[in-house]
Amino acid sequence: MLKKVLKLLTKRERKRLYLLFVVMVVSAVIEVAGIASIMPFLSLITSPDLIQDNAILNRIYTDLSFESTNRFLIFTGVMVLIILVVSNLLVFLTNWGLARFSWMRNHSIARRLLRSYLSQPYSFFLNQNTSILGKNILSEVQIVVKGVIVPLLEIFSRGIVAVFIFIMLIVVEPVLALSSIIILGGAYILTYRIIKQRLNIKGKKRYKTNTERFKAVSEAFGDIKQLKLIGCENIFIKRFSKPSDEYAKHNASAQIIGHIPRYIIEVIAFGGIIIIVLYFLVTRKGLEDFLPIIGLYAFSTYRLLPSLQLIFTGIATARYNNPGLDSLYNEMYSFKERVVHPSLDKKKVEPLSFCKILELKSITYVYPGTYKPVIKDLNIKIDVNTSIAFAGATGAGKTTIANIILGLLRPDSGKMIVDGVEITDENLSSWQRNLGYIPQDIYLQHDTVIKNITFGIPYDKVDMDSVIKSAKIANIHDFITEELPDKYNTIVGERGVRLSGGQRQRIGIARALYHDPAVLVLDEATSALDGATEQEVFKAIENIAKTKTLIIIAHRLTTIQDCDVIYVMENGKIVGTGRYDKLIKTNRVFKKIAKVQL
Repeated sequence: MLKKVLKLLTKRERKRLYLLFVVMVVSAVIEVAGIASIMPFLSLITSPDLIQDNAILNRIYTDLSFESTNRFLIFTGVMVLIILVVSNLLVFLTNWGLARFSWMRNHSIARRLLRSYLSQPYSFFLNQNTSILGKNILSEVQIVVKGVIVPLLEIFSRGIVAVFIFIMLIVVEPVLALSSIIILGGAYILTYRIIKQRLNIKGKKRYKTNTERFKAVSEAFGDIKQLKLIGCENIFIKRFSKPSDEYAKHNASAQIIGHIPRYIIEVIAFGGIIIIVLYFLVTRKGLEDFLPIIGLYAFSTYRLLPSLQLIFTGIATARYNNPGLDSLYNEMYSFKERVVHPSLDKKKVEPLSFCKILELKSITYVYPGTYKPVIKDLNIKIDVNTSIAFAGATGAGKTTIANIILGLLRPDSGKMIVDGVEITDENLSSWQRNLGYIPQDIYLQHDTVIKNITFGIPYDKVDMDSVIKSAKIANIHDFITEELPDKYNTIVGERGVRLSGGQRQRIGIARALYHDPAVLVLDEATSALDGATEQEVFKAIENIAKTKTLIIIAHRLTTIQDCDVIYVMENGKIVGTGRYDKLIKTNRVFKKIAKVQL
């Protein structure tokens, strides 16, 4: 468990952790010194003659010119009090350091996990539930930090204190100290061995039910319009309630289990002090002989029991949350062999030159987890500043081709070549700097029009001239300035709920045009629109066609009548090439699609 935690940390974070360990040791030494100072102070109170009998005390008494024994005792008491105050202050500072270190790891590990996810190729997300990825970042990281890393730190912190206290007690009274260690330690170890397996099982169930909770919430809000229309709110509430109920019960059980020994041990410990008193009464004479030791044991027990309880609770909590640590560790380190080389800041990458031709040579692609190729030995050429389209029935491979051109999918065999340069992982980001993408479903943030057009650009770096220019080309500028209450600063609502489908689509076009790409890929960008709205959107596209290379994935054939070249696809292969007028007369697949649509 500790090895996995250390591997989750960076080299710099591990150095900070080791420094924190040093502070813990120093704090523990001073804390034990504070406890140890109780015994000589009580000895002085009960036997002031020690000032004269003890050489060290006598020298301090003489050198500091004390006028009376009473004043020396007051001085000694003040010094003991100062040691205790300093000790508690150091404990406080140590706990502050632990809290800050642990919560900063909540930030840094979550950030690294997010970076790991976002560094994965597009194909990785095809088989993932994004609500689970979000749960890992926002929930599991925090659970691992609070439920594994913090308990481990507390185990070490309080363990150091407990060891030093036991060493001190062994020096003072070996038999009693060893007896205490055996009784207290044995009670905790026995309890842990009994509950260990139960904690492990409950931990796995907690991880599973937490995943189900996040999934249920994500699905409930995924299509709120449909949910409200059908009136199936209770179904989703029930779907959430069961795992949520079990999750709460598992956490409650784990917390209760962690505190089981406390009440038993307190009886044993404080009962042990009474036994010690009886022991000294039987074996020794006079209150002054054993009162200091009794005081030392009482104060040691007062400090020791919380430490032992924290150690036990920490071990139990870490064991309970270990499945989360295993999952997080696997998520962080199972990616290393799959990480591609994207630039996480494409603005710093120069666009790859595209002045002549884009070629796809012998492209074959098989989706992960399947065996049948979606694209088979495909060869096409796309000249710069032309408009080309891919047509075909659903499942023909049109969108897969678009994703390969976009660099989101890497072919299993074959090459994509731009002006004689093969696209590889190393220059993929440079090629993508040329691309603008308009999907069928435009994702809009719950933010302003500006932020949605400049998707991913910090507000202070927004080029407003480019925003207005792209909005005008997309034929949305007039609507924004004349009909929206705050113009470009209007909040569009979650997923653009305050806008019509055509308006969302045109904001999507403006977003794609903001960076002035050389190539614009439209993946069935108008298939969800009615005829009149589709015409409005295509008027915007016509404004672009003269200066950019257009690659259109078509559902409706009417939208590609003016394209320079149309590729007809069937079962992952090109079965026809030409302009609309030619294909509608000669190509079997194209004629069939046209007939169905008419």
